[in-house]
Amino acid sequence: MNGGRGRAPGAGSPMLTSCSSQKMCSWMMSCCLALQHLAVQTSLLCIFHLLLLPTLPQEPPHAHTTSKLLARSLFTCGISTVLQTTLGSRLPLVQIPSFEYLVPAMVLSSHLSPGASTDRNGTAMASTCLVPHCRDTGSWVDSLQEVSGAVLISGLIQLALGVSGVCGWAARHCGPMVLAPSLSIIGLSAYKEAAFFCSTSWGVALLLVLLAVTFSQHLQSCHLPFCAGPHAWEGTTEYSAPTLRTFSVLLPFAGVCIVCAILSYFHVPWESLDVTMAQLSWANSTSNAPWIHIPYAGAWRWPLLTARALAVGIAMAMGCSMNSVGCYMLCRRLLRAPRLPPHACNRGLCMEGLGSVLAGLLGSAGGTASSIANACAAGLTQAGSRRSVQVSALLCMVLGLSPRLAGLLTHVPLAVHGGVLCVTYAVAVGTGISYFQYTDIDSGRNIFIVGFAMFMALLVPRWFGTALAPLATGWVPLDLLFLSLLMGPVFLTGFLSFFLENTVSGTLEERGLLPEQPWKARAGDCHLHGERGEANQAYKLPAGLRRLLPSSCKAFPCCFLCPGSEEEEEGSCATEEGTAGPGEGTHLLPKPSSGELQPAIRPSQTDMPAWHTVA
Repeated sequence: MNGGRGRAPGAGSPMLTSCSSQKMCSWMMSCCLALQHLAVQTSLLCIFHLLLLPTLPQEPPHAHTTSKLLARSLFTCGISTVLQTTLGSRLPLVQIPSFEYLVPAMVLSSHLSPGASTDRNGTAMASTCLVPHCRDTGSWVDSLQEVSGAVLISGLIQLALGVSGVCGWAARHCGPMVLAPSLSIIGLSAYKEAAFFCSTSWGVALLLVLLAVTFSQHLQSCHLPFCAGPHAWEGTTEYSAPTLRTFSVLLPFAGVCIVCAILSYFHVPWESLDVTMAQLSWANSTSNAPWIHIPYAGAWRWPLLTARALAVGIAMAMGCSMNSVGCYMLCRRLLRAPRLPPHACNRGLCMEGLGSVLAGLLGSAGGTASSIANACAAGLTQAGSRRSVQVSALLCMVLGLSPRLAGLLTHVPLAVHGGVLCVTYAVAVGTGISYFQYTDIDSGRNIFIVGFAMFMALLVPRWFGTALAPLATGWVPLDLLFLSLLMGPVFLTGFLSFFLENTVSGTLEERGLLPEQPWKARAGDCHLHGERGEANQAYKLPAGLRRLLPSSCKAFPCCFLCPGSEEEEEGSCATEEGTAGPGEGTHLLPKPSSGELQPAIRPSQTDMPAWHTVA
């Protein structure tokens, strides 16, 4: 498992030239990359609403109502993305309502509407109520009001976790034995949804997947003089961009949509919709949706704060926080960025919390979290531009102000959404597996931790989804809390792997934390002061905001959101991929003796991470 030198995924491929720095990335290229992010984001947003809305007590009365709901989510995601890329983690992360919001929301809606069918070929819960004392409110707006209350509560909890520094502390104790199973399950958790949407037209889905694989892998060296500029860090003089690889998601997405439109125009049958799928066809008409509608708090009543909403909101916050930490690690690894310091993780979670609070106030059905699919798309295309993500956020806000335009996104074929899931989430699975190379996978300790965490994460949700008797503790909010947590595979994997890794004794070599092994000297390792300085430059706040803050933030809550003293910066070198300071590990038990640790040699300049891809 330790073959190679432990380089980041894609490290063997040519460095990205189209977005090597903000100066080299033209506005035309940024707009094209923004459209690519928007295409992936649109698929995730449509999937979220298509799976959630049928579980509510009644279908929305008019098609333009769903257009307004989608527009509201787009507007919220746009604002949250701007906050994340400017004041948050500063990684090029798009914000969406993740699946960690979907499962608790469906648990709550199944309690409110016991007769709603939510069995989508195994993608959700059974049609029967999973908790006792279910009730039918009979009002679609009332149910959405309570779901929005849970989203609001989850945002407040995430904000508290970020301000208190819990997120940064947890990230520092996430070694490869935590990240490997967690990222793998994050990717595998979407396979049912992918199969469900692909089943509407396997030909269309396979065409998209085939084009994406061909462009990103087989034709990745095809260059076009689209964005010029030399490699500033290598001194080479290549002046063209690997266009097909850079747009290996956008080109298949647009091409397949055009093919489907042509087939529909000539009345060629290409999509098979059964009775269940027909219930998901929400793009009936957008002619009645208004062109301009400014979202404001309380437009669809204020969020309803109840004990049930509190329980589900806690589950949403815990699941989305784990998903976000995993997404931060996934993004920085795929883009070969410097190690993420704790204060950047804390700021990122705070911004996601603010976005979820805004989403709850506006009446959205889901909060905001970092998009795994968009991070994987950036890694697949090796096009991680912060500017392009901000341009896509601007496009989201524009679409969010026009329900008529947002409603046009619902006409994207469902099989295209499934194909996007197949292409993007496969990268998350592969990235998670790649972390095993830093550990002693032959160790019985590691075999048990990985196998137990991943198996239970797949077993427990299926167990409760097919249970004949509902979960009953005697108090409905507690039932909803447990069910929402236990139905989330990402939470189960993260919790079990984190707990076992940091409590079961093991040597640093077993856990992949020794710095002197030669195959672990890779781009991105934390060495001396050079890496800390590069990380400070990459994740520091904008210059205008830094001038308003003191040079050393010591007062609460800024102490966890800003870079601290030299000692704190040394401690921020999180032991993530086979690196740990002398005598330091990520486990909570006393560190087992492993001999004298020698500092690893600093990698050469040509092996330094291409953080330029995130500029």
